[in-house]
Parts: sequence; structure tokens; C-alpha cells
Amino acid sequence: MNDDTISGHVALVEDDYTLVINRGAQAGVTAGMIFAVHSESVQMITDPESGRELGRLTHEKLRVRVFDVHPLFCRAHTFARTDDFYGLFQATAVVTVDVGDSVESVRSVESVRSVESVRSDAVTRQATSG
Repeated sequence: MNDDTISGHVALVEDDYTLVINRGAQAGVTAGMIFAVHSESVQMITDPESGRELGRLTHEKLRVRVFDVHPLFCRAHTFARTDDFYGLFQATAVVTVDVGDSVESVRSVESVRSVESVRSDAVTRQATSG
């Protein structure tokens, strides 16, 4: 996690594909940002020799992309990358998201755009050199 990471929680599960996160424009959220949704229950790692807690593992349930930003909250939908298109996530397995699950930004709009720009440039170069 770095200083640019925004953390929050699922405030509402709106429907099968849309959820509300308790962070919005005032926290720096912008449309297009990607958040990872983590399980509320985390697995504790215990040192077998000392019995001391070494840390916890979280389980990432899915990722969501912000499409609607308000001052104190945002709405995001699940998505999956298919070829060069981001679309609604049609899961083959059921993923349950609960109010209170933690969320953490994993990509800003700028990093998503720069990755897409690099891919676009590579495709353009391939097309012109072929």
C-alpha cells in the first residue's frame, strides 16, 4: 500500500453488479478508478515456534471500477477484462460481497489510461510495421 491508496468499505450492495463504497470525491476518488474488494474475515498467520501472530492474509473477492462519484461515496460495478474491452463481470462462480467488506484502490485513472495507451501504441506500431 502506498500514499496514493484509498481504503474504505462496502456501504451498500445495490444489485448483482453494483456496489457503493464509503469514499468519494473528498477522498480523491475519480471515475475509472479500480478497487479491490477484500473479504472481511482474514486468515491469521501464527509462528509455529513462538505462537506469535506474524500477520494476516486477506482474500481478494473481486475488483470493481468506479463509474459514479459523489462527495462522500462512489458507485462501482464489477468488470472483467476480455480482449481489449472492459465489460460487466459475468462470473461463472458466485462471489458474495457483504456490507463492511474492505476495499482498497489498486489503480488510479491515470495508471489505467497509461497502460491502455501503451497497449494502443504497441498495436499501432504492429499494424504499421506489418
